[in-house]
Amino acid sequence: MLLVGALIFILGVGGLFARGDGADEPSLVQSDGAWTLDAPTEDLVTVTVDRIIDGDTLDVLSALTAFRVRLFGIDAPETNEPCYLEATQRLETLAGSSVQLLPDERLQDPNGRELRYVFTSDGRSIDATLVAEGLAEAWRQDGRFREDLVALEDEARADGVGCLWGGG
Repeated sequence: MLLVGALIFILGVGGLFARGDGADEPSLVQSDGAWTLDAPTEDLVTVTVDRIIDGDTLDVLSALTAFRVRLFGIDAPETNEPCYLEATQRLETLAGSSVQLLPDERLQDPNGRELRYVFTSDGRSIDATLVAEGLAEAWRQDGRFREDLVALEDEARADGVGCLWGGG
């Protein structure tokens, strides 16, 4: 039980206390065609990718503990939906062998998966990339990057980008 508590602290709760009112929270910016954080943050935690489940879920390892992460900012197609394979393969390519996780206010979804924004090892937002490439929809209910991701989805839809908006 102590290990689980320590893991939850490492993966986000400690960072939430440090953020306070959110005035110093990083935001997403586009640079050279990639979405990254505009400032370094101590809240990012690097973990090893164990397995890709689908276009918005992956299993990771941290401190010798396995857990399931749901990308906070997106909703990718499920197994029986169009574009499932494309989104899943793209997440696998972007994630590689390790990713960086960034918590937000909600730490888990109703299914017990850890909710995190996910970044490549070199700092590119995987959430933003999947939305901008027309492989996932933006999560619209909450989240610090919601407005950025919704704008990316709107642009991808308008431009007919990717599997979801370009007709497959």
